[in-house]
Amino acid sequence: MESISRRSFLSASALALGGWVLLPATGRAEGSVDPNRFVLISDTHVCGDRNAREHDCNPDETIQQAVKDILELAPVPAGVIFAGDCVYLHGEKADYEALNEYLQPLRRAGIPLLLAMGNHDNRENFQSVFPDAAILHGAPLKDRRVAIVETEHADWYLLDSLKKTHETPGEFGEEQLAWLAATLDKVPSKPALLLAHHYPKGTEKDNGLLDSEAFLNIIGPRKQVKCYFFGHSHAWSLKQREDGLHLINLPANAWLFDEAKPRGFVDAQLQDGNCMLVLHCLNRSDKRHGERHTLAWRKV
Repeated sequence: MESISRRSFLSASALALGGWVLLPATGRAEGSVDPNRFVLISDTHVCGDRNAREHDCNPDETIQQAVKDILELAPVPAGVIFAGDCVYLHGEKADYEALNEYLQPLRRAGIPLLLAMGNHDNRENFQSVFPDAAILHGAPLKDRRVAIVETEHADWYLLDSLKKTHETPGEFGEEQLAWLAATLDKVPSKPALLLAHHYPKGTEKDNGLLDSEAFLNIIGPRKQVKCYFFGHSHAWSLKQREDGLHLINLPANAWLFDEAKPRGFVDAQLQDGNCMLVLHCLNRSDKRHGERHTLAWRKV
C-alpha cells in the first residue's frame, strides 16, 4: 500500500488514500513550516444551521475560533488532522458546505488538511462538497479509508472507525485490522502514531470501538506503535498502559458533556524518541491552556 511521503505531504501535492483526505492547499504557506508540527483537532461538529446550539455551544463559532488560533501558530504546522465528527449529527451536505467555508482560511494559508470520518459524518456527502479532495484509487480496503503520512520521526496511521452515520459505536472491521497488522509488520522499527475517531471500550456498555479487543491485541505487542489518538467522548485525557502504549483522548472543539473539561485542540511536536503535546484551549483564560505533556516512546 502506498503512503504519503514526508516531502510530498509538505508540498501539499500528495494524494490521500480513500476517504482520509488531504485537501490540496490553494495557497503557499507563509513563513517557516515546521515539518514535525501537527495540529490534532476532534469533534468540531460544524452545522449548516449557523445558529445551532448543543450544550450551550455554537459549534460554528468554535471552529472559526480554532481556525483563527491555528493561523496564529508560528512556525506553521505541517498539517491539521481532524479526528472525526467533523460535522453535526447526520453528516448533511449543508453541514459540509459550512465546514468548507470555515476551512478556507487554512487552505489559503497553504496548510494541508486531513479529515477523518466519525459516527456523525457521511462519506458521500463529504466528497460531494469537497470534489477536489484527492483520492488515490486502488487502496486494498473495500469499505474503509486509511492513509499513512510519513515524517522524519514517526509515521501517522490514519484509520477509519465509521461504521454507520449517526450510530454511536465504531468499528474497524476485520479487513482493516488485517491490513494494519500486515503494514505495521513491514516497518517494525519506525515509530507509528495511530489516529481514528473512536476510543477503545473500557466496558461492554461503552459506545466506543466494537472490536476494541482485536485492535488492542494487534497494536499492544507491536512496540513500534507508540500512541493511539482518538476523540468521540468530548473529554481530554492522557493514559498510558502497562506496556507503555499511550492512549490520548483529544479534547472536543465543540460542545462538552462535562463543562469542567477543556475545549480546544492539541499542538503536537514530533521529536526523536518522544512527542510533545501542548493543549490549546479556545478559552485562553483556562488555567490548562498551554499545558505540556511529553510522551516518551516505549522501547521496541
